[in-house]
Amino acid sequence: MRSSILVLGLMAFTGALQAEAADKPVALIWKGSKDKAEAEGQVYSWGKFEKLFEKTGLTLPEGHPRLVQSKTVPGLKPGFWVWLLGTCPSDDAGPVLEHLKLLAPGTYSREVKLPTKKLACPKAPESPLLARDEVLKVPPDATLRVFTQEETESPDEEGNGNTVSRTRFHFVLFSKDGEILDTADTEGDMDVSGNDSSGPIAYRCTNTRLETSKDKGKVVLTRQCGASGFAECGSMVSADESVTVTATDLAVSASAMERTNIEHAECE
Repeated sequence: MRSSILVLGLMAFTGALQAEAADKPVALIWKGSKDKAEAEGQVYSWGKFEKLFEKTGLTLPEGHPRLVQSKTVPGLKPGFWVWLLGTCPSDDAGPVLEHLKLLAPGTYSREVKLPTKKLACPKAPESPLLARDEVLKVPPDATLRVFTQEETESPDEEGNGNTVSRTRFHFVLFSKDGEILDTADTEGDMDVSGNDSSGPIAYRCTNTRLETSKDKGKVVLTRQCGASGFAECGSMVSADESVTVTATDLAVSASAMERTNIEHAECE
Protein backbone atom coordinates (compact mmCIF):
# COMPACT_ATOMS: atom_id res chain seq x y z
CA MET A 1 0.00 0.00 0.00
CA ARG A 2 2.82 2.35 0.94
CA SER A 3 4.61 1.72 -2.39
CA SER A 4 1.39 2.43 -4.31
CA ILE A 5 1.07 5.78 -2.54
CA LEU A 6 4.67 6.63 -3.40
CA VAL A 7 4.11 5.76 -7.07
CA LEU A 8 0.95 7.84 -7.22
CA GLY A 9 2.77 10.71 -5.54
CA LEU A 10 5.62 10.55 -8.06
CA MET A 11 3.16 10.43 -10.97
CA ALA A 12 1.35 13.50 -9.68
CA PHE A 13 4.64 15.34 -9.16
CA THR A 14 5.85 14.43 -12.68
CA GLY A 15 2.54 15.50 -14.16
CA ALA A 16 2.76 18.82 -12.36
CA LEU A 17 6.27 19.40 -13.71
CA GLN A 18 5.16 18.58 -17.26
CA ALA A 19 2.17 20.91 -16.96
CA GLU A 20 4.42 23.67 -15.64
CA ALA A 21 6.88 23.16 -18.56
CA ALA A 22 4.03 23.15 -21.06
CA ASP A 23 2.85 26.54 -19.76
CA LYS A 24 6.21 28.24 -20.24
CA PRO A 25 6.43 30.76 -23.09
CA VAL A 26 8.86 30.14 -25.93
CA ALA A 27 11.11 32.25 -28.11
CA LEU A 28 11.06 31.58 -31.86
CA ILE A 29 14.55 31.90 -33.32
CA TRP A 30 15.39 32.06 -37.01
CA LYS A 31 19.20 31.99 -36.91
CA GLY A 32 22.10 32.92 -34.71
CA SER A 33 25.84 32.87 -34.11
CA LYS A 34 28.38 33.39 -31.37
CA ASP A 35 29.95 36.04 -33.58
CA LYS A 36 27.97 39.28 -33.85
CA ALA A 37 29.30 40.20 -37.31
CA GLU A 38 28.38 36.78 -38.67
CA ALA A 39 24.88 37.06 -37.18
CA GLU A 40 24.46 40.54 -38.67
CA GLY A 41 25.39 39.18 -42.09
CA GLN A 42 22.60 36.60 -41.93
CA VAL A 43 20.00 39.33 -42.42
CA TYR A 44 20.87 39.60 -46.13
CA SER A 45 18.99 36.35 -46.80
CA TRP A 46 15.93 37.49 -44.86
CA GLY A 47 14.19 39.35 -47.71
CA LYS A 48 12.97 36.27 -49.60
CA PHE A 49 11.76 34.64 -46.39
CA GLU A 50 9.90 37.80 -45.47
CA LYS A 51 8.12 38.00 -48.84
CA LEU A 52 7.04 34.37 -48.64
CA PHE A 53 5.84 34.73 -45.05
CA GLU A 54 3.74 37.71 -46.13
CA LYS A 55 2.35 35.88 -49.15
CA THR A 56 1.35 32.89 -47.04
CA GLY A 57 -0.29 35.05 -44.38
CA LEU A 58 2.17 34.87 -41.47
CA THR A 59 2.54 38.21 -39.68
CA LEU A 60 5.52 38.94 -37.45
CA PRO A 61 5.28 41.34 -34.50
CA GLU A 62 6.38 44.90 -35.17
CA GLY A 63 10.16 45.27 -35.05
CA HIS A 64 10.89 41.61 -35.84
CA PRO A 65 13.06 39.84 -36.76
CA ARG A 66 15.24 41.43 -34.11
CA LEU A 67 18.91 40.66 -33.44
CA VAL A 68 19.48 40.29 -29.71
CA GLN A 69 22.10 38.95 -27.34
CA SER A 70 20.75 35.72 -25.92
CA LYS A 71 21.70 36.77 -22.40
CA THR A 72 19.15 39.60 -22.60
CA VAL A 73 16.27 37.12 -22.95
CA PRO A 74 15.77 35.28 -19.65
CA GLY A 75 15.90 31.55 -20.21
CA LEU A 76 18.11 31.54 -23.32
CA LYS A 77 21.65 30.20 -23.11
CA PRO A 78 24.06 33.17 -22.98
CA GLY A 79 26.92 33.65 -25.42
CA PHE A 80 24.99 34.01 -28.68
CA TRP A 81 23.50 36.60 -30.98
CA VAL A 82 20.12 35.39 -32.25
CA TRP A 83 17.46 36.59 -34.67
CA LEU A 84 14.26 36.65 -32.67
CA LEU A 85 11.03 36.21 -34.66
CA GLY A 86 8.81 36.55 -31.62
CA THR A 87 7.93 35.19 -28.19
CA CYS A 88 4.72 33.20 -27.72
CA PRO A 89 2.58 31.60 -25.04
CA SER A 90 3.09 27.85 -25.24
CA ASP A 91 -0.45 27.26 -26.55
CA ASP A 92 0.03 29.69 -29.46
CA ALA A 93 3.54 28.68 -30.51
CA GLY A 94 2.75 25.36 -32.23
CA PRO A 95 0.94 26.52 -35.40
CA VAL A 96 3.33 29.45 -35.84
CA LEU A 97 6.46 27.31 -35.46
CA GLU A 98 5.07 24.68 -37.84
CA HIS A 99 4.53 27.34 -40.52
CA LEU A 100 7.96 28.86 -39.97
CA LYS A 101 9.79 25.52 -40.14
CA LEU A 102 8.16 24.61 -43.46
CA LEU A 103 9.68 27.68 -45.12
CA ALA A 104 12.71 28.24 -42.89
CA PRO A 105 13.67 24.73 -41.71
CA GLY A 106 16.37 25.99 -39.34
CA THR A 107 13.89 27.89 -37.18
CA TYR A 108 13.62 26.56 -33.62
CA SER A 109 12.02 27.36 -30.27
CA ARG A 110 13.41 27.71 -26.76
CA GLU A 111 11.64 28.10 -23.44
CA VAL A 112 12.04 31.56 -21.92
CA LYS A 113 11.11 33.27 -18.68
CA LEU A 114 9.07 36.28 -19.70
CA PRO A 115 5.87 37.73 -18.27
CA THR A 116 2.80 37.48 -20.47
CA LYS A 117 2.62 41.23 -21.01
CA LYS A 118 6.07 41.21 -22.64
CA LEU A 119 5.31 38.47 -25.16
CA ALA A 120 5.09 39.37 -28.86
CA CYS A 121 3.89 36.38 -30.88
CA PRO A 122 3.68 36.13 -34.69
CA LYS A 123 0.16 35.71 -36.02
CA ALA A 124 -0.46 32.44 -37.86
CA PRO A 125 -2.50 32.51 -41.09
CA GLU A 126 -6.18 31.57 -40.98
CA SER A 127 -5.49 28.67 -43.35
CA PRO A 128 -2.49 26.41 -42.60
CA LEU A 129 0.29 25.88 -45.12
CA LEU A 130 0.60 22.23 -46.16
CA ALA A 131 3.61 20.46 -47.68
CA ARG A 132 2.97 18.16 -50.64
CA ASP A 133 4.86 14.98 -51.45
CA GLU A 134 6.26 16.25 -54.75
CA VAL A 135 9.97 17.12 -54.45
CA LEU A 136 12.17 17.92 -57.43
CA LYS A 137 15.96 17.78 -57.12
CA VAL A 138 17.61 20.42 -59.31
CA PRO A 139 21.34 19.82 -59.97
CA PRO A 140 23.73 20.55 -58.54
CA ASP A 141 22.34 21.37 -55.09
CA ALA A 142 18.88 22.96 -55.25
CA THR A 143 15.54 21.40 -54.32
CA LEU A 144 12.06 22.45 -55.42
CA ARG A 145 9.32 21.85 -52.86
CA VAL A 146 5.59 22.35 -53.21
CA PHE A 147 3.14 23.74 -50.65
CA THR A 148 -0.58 24.44 -50.78
CA GLN A 149 -2.86 26.81 -48.92
CA GLU A 150 -6.60 27.43 -49.09
CA GLU A 151 -7.74 30.97 -49.90
CA THR A 152 -11.21 32.51 -49.70
CA GLU A 153 -12.79 35.76 -50.84
CA SER A 154 -16.24 37.07 -49.98
CA PRO A 155 -18.40 39.95 -51.24
CA ASP A 156 -18.04 43.19 -49.30
CA GLU A 157 -20.69 44.58 -46.96
CA GLU A 158 -22.55 46.05 -49.92
CA GLY A 159 -22.60 42.70 -51.73
CA ASN A 160 -20.02 43.65 -54.35
CA GLY A 161 -17.63 40.97 -55.56
CA ASN A 162 -17.80 37.20 -55.83
CA THR A 163 -17.49 34.31 -53.44
CA VAL A 164 -14.21 32.60 -54.29
CA SER A 165 -12.43 29.60 -52.81
CA ARG A 166 -9.15 28.39 -54.29
CA THR A 167 -6.13 26.27 -53.55
CA ARG A 168 -2.90 28.22 -53.97
CA PHE A 169 0.20 26.23 -54.98
CA HIS A 170 3.53 27.66 -53.79
CA PHE A 171 6.69 26.40 -55.51
CA VAL A 172 9.77 27.17 -53.40
CA LEU A 173 13.34 26.60 -54.55
CA PHE A 174 15.72 25.91 -51.66
CA SER A 175 19.49 25.77 -51.59
CA LYS A 176 21.18 22.82 -49.87
CA ASP A 177 21.55 25.06 -46.79
CA GLY A 178 17.83 25.75 -46.60
CA GLU A 179 17.99 29.26 -48.03
CA ILE A 180 15.19 30.37 -50.34
CA LEU A 181 16.52 30.95 -53.84
CA ASP A 182 13.27 31.81 -55.59
CA THR A 183 9.49 31.26 -55.50
CA ALA A 184 6.53 31.02 -57.85
CA ASP A 185 2.84 30.33 -57.32
CA THR A 186 -0.32 29.46 -59.23
CA GLU A 187 -3.92 28.38 -58.67
CA GLY A 188 -5.25 24.84 -58.43
CA ASP A 189 -8.82 23.89 -57.59
CA MET A 190 -11.12 26.94 -57.63
CA ASP A 191 -14.80 27.73 -57.16
CA VAL A 192 -16.28 31.12 -58.11
CA SER A 193 -19.90 32.20 -57.70
CA GLY A 194 -21.71 35.54 -57.70
CA ASN A 195 -23.47 38.07 -59.88
CA ASP A 196 -22.43 40.83 -62.25
CA SER A 197 -24.19 43.05 -64.79
CA SER A 198 -24.64 40.13 -67.20
CA GLY A 199 -26.19 37.81 -64.62
CA PRO A 200 -25.13 35.01 -62.28
CA ILE A 201 -21.57 33.71 -62.36
CA ALA A 202 -20.43 30.15 -61.65
CA TYR A 203 -17.00 28.84 -62.61
CA ARG A 204 -15.16 25.87 -61.19
CA CYS A 205 -11.77 24.18 -61.66
CA THR A 206 -11.24 20.69 -60.20
CA ASN A 207 -9.06 17.57 -60.38
CA THR A 208 -5.78 19.48 -60.02
CA ARG A 209 -2.76 17.23 -60.55
CA LEU A 210 1.00 17.66 -60.56
CA GLU A 211 3.47 15.77 -62.73
CA THR A 212 7.21 16.15 -62.25
CA SER A 213 9.98 15.58 -64.76
CA LYS A 214 13.39 15.17 -63.13
CA ASP A 215 15.26 15.31 -66.45
CA LYS A 216 13.79 18.63 -67.54
CA GLY A 217 13.45 20.36 -64.18
CA LYS A 218 9.74 20.91 -64.77
CA VAL A 219 6.51 20.46 -62.84
CA VAL A 220 3.26 20.57 -64.79
CA LEU A 221 0.02 21.48 -63.00
CA THR A 222 -3.20 20.50 -64.77
CA ARG A 223 -6.84 21.08 -63.90
CA GLN A 224 -10.28 20.81 -65.51
CA CYS A 225 -12.36 23.99 -65.62
CA GLY A 226 -15.89 24.78 -66.62
CA ALA A 227 -18.66 27.37 -66.38
CA SER A 228 -22.26 26.76 -65.39
CA GLY A 229 -25.05 25.83 -67.75
CA PHE A 230 -26.26 29.43 -67.95
CA ALA A 231 -23.04 30.65 -69.60
CA GLU A 232 -23.49 33.35 -72.23
CA CYS A 233 -23.73 32.46 -75.90
CA GLY A 234 -20.25 31.74 -77.26
CA SER A 235 -18.51 31.88 -73.89
CA MET A 236 -16.23 29.08 -72.71
CA VAL A 237 -18.01 26.36 -70.78
CA SER A 238 -15.16 23.86 -70.33
CA ALA A 239 -11.43 23.47 -70.93
CA ASP A 240 -8.36 21.64 -69.71
CA GLU A 241 -5.86 24.11 -68.21
CA SER A 242 -2.18 23.69 -67.43
CA VAL A 243 0.72 25.66 -65.98
CA THR A 244 4.35 24.61 -66.44
CA VAL A 245 6.70 25.41 -63.57
CA THR A 246 10.38 25.42 -64.58
CA ALA A 247 13.22 25.26 -62.07
CA THR A 248 16.94 25.85 -62.53
CA ASP A 249 19.58 25.82 -59.82
CA LEU A 250 18.92 29.54 -59.17
CA ALA A 251 15.35 30.36 -60.19
CA VAL A 252 11.82 29.04 -60.58
CA SER A 253 9.10 30.40 -62.85
CA ALA A 254 5.48 29.58 -63.71
CA SER A 255 4.14 29.91 -67.24
CA ALA A 256 0.88 31.58 -68.17
CA MET A 257 -2.18 29.32 -68.02
CA GLU A 258 -2.61 27.31 -71.23
CA ARG A 259 -5.99 25.96 -72.35
CA THR A 260 -6.81 22.95 -74.51
CA ASN A 261 -9.99 21.01 -75.37
CA ILE A 262 -12.00 24.22 -75.18
CA GLU A 263 -15.78 24.05 -75.55
CA HIS A 264 -18.10 27.06 -75.94
CA ALA A 265 -21.73 27.61 -75.08
CA GLU A 266 -24.08 27.07 -77.99
CA CYS A 267 -26.08 29.97 -79.35
CA GLU A 268 -29.73 29.41 -80.14
